[in-house]
This record gives sequence, C-alpha cells and structure tokens, in this order.
Amino acid sequence: MEIITVFTPTYNRKEKLVYLYESLEKQTCKDFVWLIVDDGSADGTGEYIKSVSDSASFKVEYCYQENAGKSMAHNKGVELTQTELFTCVDSDDLITSDCVERILSTWREKQEEDIGILAFCSQSKLENAVSGIRTTLKNAYDNLGLRGDTMLVYKTEIIKTVAFPHFEGEKFVPENYLYDVLDQKGKLILLPEVLYIREYCEDGYTKNINTLIRNNPRGYEAYISQRIKTDKGLKSVFYDTVRHISILLVMKKKVMPFLKHKMLGIMAYPFGYMLYLKRFR
Repeated sequence: MEIITVFTPTYNRKEKLVYLYESLEKQTCKDFVWLIVDDGSADGTGEYIKSVSDSASFKVEYCYQENAGKSMAHNKGVELTQTELFTCVDSDDLITSDCVERILSTWREKQEEDIGILAFCSQSKLENAVSGIRTTLKNAYDNLGLRGDTMLVYKTEIIKTVAFPHFEGEKFVPENYLYDVLDQKGKLILLPEVLYIREYCEDGYTKNINTLIRNNPRGYEAYISQRIKTDKGLKSVFYDTVRHISILLVMKKKVMPFLKHKMLGIMAYPFGYMLYLKRFR
C-alpha cells in the first residue's frame, strides 16, 4: 500500500528525470507513488514517463498541464495526491536509496499534533542535531542553527488546506510562502539525516532568483507581506520590511501605503532602495 507521494514538477527536464527515476528504482521501500506534473514540456517528457511507468517497481502517475509555473504545478500535485504523506522532489534532484524507508519508519513514531518531517539535503548543516525533536521550519532556521536546503514531508490532509496564489501573467511564488502558512498548523519531526541530493541547474530557480523575482513581483510581494505578519522580533521585521520595500519599488508602487509598520518603514527605506538597485535594476 502506497503511503507517500513523491511529487515532481517538471518542465523540459527529460534528461534529468532519468536519474531521478533511477534513484526511485533503488528505494529499499516501494510504498510510494511517483506523481509527475508536466508543466508544458516539449522535450518528450510525457513519452519518457509512459515508457517507464509499465516497468517501474512502484506506482507512477502523470499529469500534463499548460505551462503555468512551478507554483501552479505544485497546487495540481497536491490536489491529485491521495496518499497519507506528500513530499516534493525536483526533477533535477535525487533521493538516497533508503529515503522512503527512513521517512516511513520515522512517521510511525509520530504524535497526534505532528504535521510532517524535516529531513536534510546534501547541503544541510545543523550541528548537534537531535533526532525526533519537534520544530517548525522557520524555528529551525532562526533558533536551531539550521543552514542550507531541507527535505520536507507533510501530511496530505494538512498541505491540502493551503495553496500558492495565482497572479495573471506571473509564474513564480517563493516556496516559503507555503511553508510559512504550514508552520502555523503544527510542528515537524526533525530527522537529521541526508535523504535528498540536490543539484543546481544553470536554468533552475536558485541560479536565476533575481530575474524570477523581477519578472514575478506580485508573487514575491505576497510572500513578503505574509512573512512580515508572522515575524517575531524587531530584527526579522526590519529585514523583511527592507525586502518588501525593494519589491514595491520593482512594482512601481508608492511604498508607504503598503507597509504594515510605518515608522520602521521610514528607517528601512534607504536600505530597501539600495537592495532594489543591487538586485533588480
């Protein structure tokens, strides 16, 4: 019985999917579904997935949509998921051979209030990590000393309650928009083991983040506005107000009417303007 969905949004990454598929075939536990949402690929991705689905040692599901961006592909993936757990593995990344097994064995020790699992990527860093403690993602970064990307697994019934917003003409909303909302719904079990091997493609989101934000300002502004509402501490609020100002300048908006903290905004404005010049001009 499949317990977890490994969701992969993809766009013209057929050659990368081959390696991800191989890592899925090496799993020591096959109680998972591989769900691919093809975001308008024109490189034969659909044909490749169909060619491996019959011979795969696990269940494969495929959905094609017109190109709408990763955020909308993620929304579709969550909508289609029917298993107890959900995790996203990008098309240019891999997972370790014991990934599914370790996730499921950890989940068997869950408590009623747990909403998922926080595991490590190959770039994750957290000294003196204690397996099994409960934390939100933001707390792990702010207070536990976590650095680098992570692998996040969520209860499907929880992640189905949230979605990325859609803005006409835009195709990108930062992933933390979703994670900030989920942080309000419960805590994650810390599993300080590397289960996810992340690769960074030249045409990927990470390599082109400034261009993505400049071309999709409303999505980024939605994320920053939401982050400020949940920030704790003056330092965090100030930092995010600086970012908010920079994106409002990209949008050619009058800054002050959109700021939650007016006096802080006055102090943050010069820094926001410098950030705008550095990243988005």
